[in-house]
Amino acid sequence: MRVTEYTSISRRLLSASVLRVANLFATAMASFFVMPFLVHHLGDRTYGFWSLATVFVGYYNLLDVGLSIAVSQHMSVAIGRKDASECRAVFNTALRVQSVLGAIALLATVVIAVAVPSIGHAHSDAQLFRNVILILGTTTALGFPARVYGGVLEAELRFDIRAWLGLLVLALRTGLSVWVVVTGHGLLLLAWAMVIPSIPDMVLQVLLARRAVRWARIDHVSVGSQRTKSIVSYSAYTTVAYIADILRFQIDPLVISSLIGLAAVTHYRVAGALAQYHLQMVIMAVGMLWPILSRLHGAGDQSRVEEVFFSGTKLSCCLSVFICVALIAWGKVFIARWMGPRYEDGYLPLVALSIAVFLDVGQKPSIDILYATFKNRVYMCINWVEGILNLAFSLALARPLGIFGVALGTLIGAFVVRIMLQPWWVCKVTGFHYAGYMRFFGKNLLRCTCLAGVAVVTAAWGLRPSYLWLVSSAVFATAVYAAGSWLVILNRRERELMLGALRKTHGRKQSELAPFAAAIR
Repeated sequence: MRVTEYTSISRRLLSASVLRVANLFATAMASFFVMPFLVHHLGDRTYGFWSLATVFVGYYNLLDVGLSIAVSQHMSVAIGRKDASECRAVFNTALRVQSVLGAIALLATVVIAVAVPSIGHAHSDAQLFRNVILILGTTTALGFPARVYGGVLEAELRFDIRAWLGLLVLALRTGLSVWVVVTGHGLLLLAWAMVIPSIPDMVLQVLLARRAVRWARIDHVSVGSQRTKSIVSYSAYTTVAYIADILRFQIDPLVISSLIGLAAVTHYRVAGALAQYHLQMVIMAVGMLWPILSRLHGAGDQSRVEEVFFSGTKLSCCLSVFICVALIAWGKVFIARWMGPRYEDGYLPLVALSIAVFLDVGQKPSIDILYATFKNRVYMCINWVEGILNLAFSLALARPLGIFGVALGTLIGAFVVRIMLQPWWVCKVTGFHYAGYMRFFGKNLLRCTCLAGVAVVTAAWGLRPSYLWLVSSAVFATAVYAAGSWLVILNRRERELMLGALRKTHGRKQSELAPFAAAIR
């Protein structure tokens, strides 16, 4: 059928998707220009030191990540059921727990700052590390309660607000970081430059979430034991899954630092940064499907859950394949122009990491549906299998193959789990037909790969160590791939959906779930 009506939710999702991708693009551009600037001014060793400090602070998310996702999930399901009182109860429960976690994180920061062992041989290294951890960790701890308000915005599909706030933080953080380095200040002031922009971000999240919904208010609503048990259980499984994510993507710098050397961390980070942008690009584009799936699950609309799942899988595969092929095709020349020829040893790790990331986010809706239907325990098991394989192979291959061996370990774990295990397990717990899903994914993978190959070949004229040539050829290849996807990948109904979402429509406002369900038919 031809879609003729869309309400605010469909336009909001489209605009938010554009904003999120634009936010990521701006972040990537800032990193591409700022990272070599910092590396060349600070040196490989100092920048590697800074990278390790940020990795340590990143572990603080272990206290929060499970609860934040649990809160968004329970809020989204309650919104699907149109239960405002449950939304209010979940919000207040989460706010109390996050405040306690913030206090724990603050205490942990003090303990680490006092007891952390020396990273280098000099006492000054240990003292500097303590101070940087104290600054970054304290700010992170104070931001825990504000994350509940961020969860409110996500549950209400206000990803556009989160994107605008992200752009604000990016502009402030980039400007301050460049000023610190240009004026000759050290890592201590650089740490302050990284955390100061977080303050307006936290304040605005609170204010805008309170303005968006009435139930985001602090009150003395009772905390039911069943609700608390459900949130804690969901959070626990998610946290354990996140620990496995660390083994998959964040443990590599520590392996390299221990077995190869601190300077090699910087060379590996060149590849890791590009691979992470691949990961984030797909998440930014299709990550908004998770609250939609949660709402539909809360409303008990199983047929629409399946439709959104398969549509999202096609979109994530289409986008991820092109980014993966583009990184492989343009990666070596880009690294030489971006960081300099001596960093070209990061190209082979980039190839391995790009394929590993594709195997993950190319099936992003598979992960989303496990979280949306409260099957996140399955994802926890999948993640741990991959994380253990990644760590084992990375340790085994680090010395004989260097940083490429570490990246290859990540790829081996991803292949075993994401191709051989995940599809079968997801279909089993969700009730989808396994053979049908594999045919669907394989067909779209083949079409997208062939189309991406054609796009890259037709743009090979731009593979030169010049930003102008690289950008021009990348834009050309993107245009070729987009046009081909419109004709070959998308079917008639999906093309109508895209046109309808872009078309400015008017009409009587309907419920939030019904228009989206109609749109995906």
